[in-house]
Amino acid sequence: MKYQKKQSGAILVIGLIILMVLSVITIASSKTTLLQQKMSSNLKDRELAFQAAETAISIGENFIRNKTKTELKAMTFDGSDGFYGYDSDRALKEESDWENLNTRNSGQSLHQVTGTQEYIIENIEGIRPPGGSLQAPSAIDSFYYRISSKSKGGTADSLVVLQSIYKK
Repeated sequence: MKYQKKQSGAILVIGLIILMVLSVITIASSKTTLLQQKMSSNLKDRELAFQAAETAISIGENFIRNKTKTELKAMTFDGSDGFYGYDSDRALKEESDWENLNTRNSGQSLHQVTGTQEYIIENIEGIRPPGGSLQAPSAIDSFYYRISSKSKGGTADSLVVLQSIYKK
C-alpha cells in the first residue's frame, strides 16, 4: 500500500499572487513610460517653437542692423507691415494678442514646425543714454527697438513668444 499525501493547492495560490503582483508592476511601469514619452514629446514641441521664434528674432534684428539710422528715422511705425510705435500695454503673450496685428513673416520654412514665424518691430522713442546730466540732457543718438516674435512647434498647441530689445 502506497501512501499518498493529500495536496492542498497552496502553490497554486502563491503562484497566482506572484503573477498578480508582476502584472501590477508591469502596468504601473508602462503608465510611467507613457507619461515620460508625453513629457519628452511636449519638451521637443516647445524647443521647436523656441528655436523657430529665435529665428524670427534674428531676422528682425538683421533687418534693423542692415538699415542706416537715416533709413530708420524715415520709416513710419504706424502698424503697417509689422512696424509699430512702442505700446507698453501691448501684451503679446497669447495667440489672441497677435490676431489684429500686421505682422512680418520670417519667410523661413523650418523642418517639423507647423505654421510660420511672425514678428513685429516696435520703435521705442525717448530713451536717453545713462550718465547724462538732468539739467542739460544729452542728445539721443541711439535708437531702441523691441522685436517680438511668435512661433508654434511641431503641433499647433505649442506657442512661444520671445522679445528682444535692439539698440542701433
